[in-house]
Amino acid sequence: MQSFIRKAIFCFSAVFAFVFVSCADKESKDSTLYLNDTYSYILCGADSDCADAEADFPQFEKLKDLSYRNLEKLAGRDGSYMWIKSEFTLPDELKGKTLGYVIPYLHFAEKVWLNGIYLGGYGQFPPELISAQYAAHFYTLPESILNQNGKNTILIKVYVLGKGSFSGKSFIAEADKAKRFASDYSFLHSKIYMPFEGGLFCAFLLFFILFSMQKKTKEYISFALMNLFTLFFLAYFFAQELPWYAGLGLSFLDFIKFGVCFCSCCIVFFASSVMIHFLKMEETKMQLGIRLAIWLLSVLITAIIPTYEGLMRICPLIILLFLVQLGFGIYALVRALFKPERRNNALVLLVCFGSTFFTGMTDIFLRIICKTNALPHLTVFGWQGTVVMFLYVLCVRYTRVYRRNEYLNEKLEQEVALQTVELSRAKDDLEHQMERAKTDLEMAAIVQQKFLPGITKGFSGWDIAVCYEPLSSVSGDFYDYYMQGGKLTGVSLFDVSGHGIAASLITMLAKATVLRLYTDGCKQCESVSKILEKVNDVLIKEKGNVDNYLTGLLLKIGAFHKNGSCRIELANAGHPYPMLFSAEKNSVSCLCAADTSKQYGAIGIKGIEISFPLISFNMKPGDILLLYTDGLVETANAAQEQFGKERVSDLLVKNSERTAREIMDILLTELKHHTLSVPREDDVTFIVLKRERTEESKEEIEELDG
Repeated sequence: MQSFIRKAIFCFSAVFAFVFVSCADKESKDSTLYLNDTYSYILCGADSDCADAEADFPQFEKLKDLSYRNLEKLAGRDGSYMWIKSEFTLPDELKGKTLGYVIPYLHFAEKVWLNGIYLGGYGQFPPELISAQYAAHFYTLPESILNQNGKNTILIKVYVLGKGSFSGKSFIAEADKAKRFASDYSFLHSKIYMPFEGGLFCAFLLFFILFSMQKKTKEYISFALMNLFTLFFLAYFFAQELPWYAGLGLSFLDFIKFGVCFCSCCIVFFASSVMIHFLKMEETKMQLGIRLAIWLLSVLITAIIPTYEGLMRICPLIILLFLVQLGFGIYALVRALFKPERRNNALVLLVCFGSTFFTGMTDIFLRIICKTNALPHLTVFGWQGTVVMFLYVLCVRYTRVYRRNEYLNEKLEQEVALQTVELSRAKDDLEHQMERAKTDLEMAAIVQQKFLPGITKGFSGWDIAVCYEPLSSVSGDFYDYYMQGGKLTGVSLFDVSGHGIAASLITMLAKATVLRLYTDGCKQCESVSKILEKVNDVLIKEKGNVDNYLTGLLLKIGAFHKNGSCRIELANAGHPYPMLFSAEKNSVSCLCAADTSKQYGAIGIKGIEISFPLISFNMKPGDILLLYTDGLVETANAAQEQFGKERVSDLLVKNSERTAREIMDILLTELKHHTLSVPREDDVTFIVLKRERTEESKEEIEELDG
């Protein structure tokens, strides 16, 4: 890519340097009579003749400005007449010779007299309006009508229309020299564009054929049509040189409308299309509709204008529409530059259009800022550079395709055989690794299951059931009971972020840590809030750079009162709020801090503040406490409807008279009915703790499976 850009810049620089040097206005050392300081002018009517001009000689004013569009400033742009006069005497070097008079550029049309004798003209006055175009104007000055020793007068009647100009270094010299200069100047400003027509037609034909073979390459048809309309547009610059120009049957206005206006609209439309399609950027139907509407509006406006003067007046509007049209392509280019997968194409496009942009800016600078048209339209040369660069890009693309096909043809069988062997070996290795991974995962699941309290005896005053269903073989959820003297003194439920082996390993580390710190904390009469804060500090240190964190609940259960109730302390580390069913009120409430803004943070995240405020409540016989992980309430069905806290709460109320095990089974059944065949995305763990009267408790072995 960098090599391509360097080559492109070198080529553009070389071509532009050649054109610039070639087009430089070289002054001859031979005897030449320059007339730029001798001109004066006067405005006149259409019927004014040479005699009228001679009678008005005293009223002529000095023509000081000989820059581009100077006559437009003096006579306007809507079609006016004026006389331009030059008086001179012949230097000795030019006496006794047939001379030539050269006007490098005059727009719109003129007729010339020397010493009252008509010499000819370029272009045509109304009503048969024809522009003098861009060729230099050469007139022969016969020796017989020149005053060899006295004053000579040249009178030029000019029809000023549009960008009226009388510019360049007009001069008188020997006829051969003047004619040669006029021919060279005309070549640089008019005929030089003729060879480009062949290149544009070839580019159109090539890219049109490529598109017909590959319909998906929309940039090819856009580029082809852009070249086709550029071909017609360039004909305007050398129309006078075409032998069949006068026989077309078109008026000058119609020729301008088609060759310049219509073709310009099409060139700008397809230039924007090339940018969008080359960059493979998606174009919505609305965007395409807007671009087509802008194109149609531009065409219709120019088509209905009845005069050349009218076309000149609406030029700013048409240019504005062109800029809006190009804005779509430029917007696509900017977007592509910020997309890594499109950036290379965007840079290639910038290089391809770089010569056109650079020469276009140069033309604007020369003609608008410097007000000179001494050089040809450099944008035309820049456009040829763009065509060449696109051809180069095309060659690069097809060279890559050819080399790739050649490689495949020569190496296909060998490559296929090699890849087959490699794939077979990789398949065997993968199957072996998968088998080992499966075995390891099963062992890890067994270890984790053993690590959790699977079998325990019933606790006096409590009916407990646990659901433990991992998403895969191993889980990121874990729970634990804490006992003292055969009595239940605490419960915990935690959820490690993530899934799989990493999360399961953290559960083992965390379970041991919580057990140790809970036991030590109870001995020191610490609150569960304080214990959770210590768990956070220890786990941050022990798990190191592992990203997993925990949310969880830690409960401390107090002794039973005479009325059968007991006091429970709870701390919540970023976990879903537990649900408490009150048998007395026959309702469910969520247990959270009185000020939830003071409850924040999770366990195991370094550098963040935490606050696990203490929550205290009583449980009476018949009350039910549900601890759960988010996998219970957030599991969704095919309609993305979550199981939800409200559904769980309703089930607790409706089944409050049932045992803890029955409530667990009902919750699981309803959950599976809710999801049907939709796979779960998280582990599901929940604990049902139902208070019983102490005298009704029984000692029995109960398997807590999930």
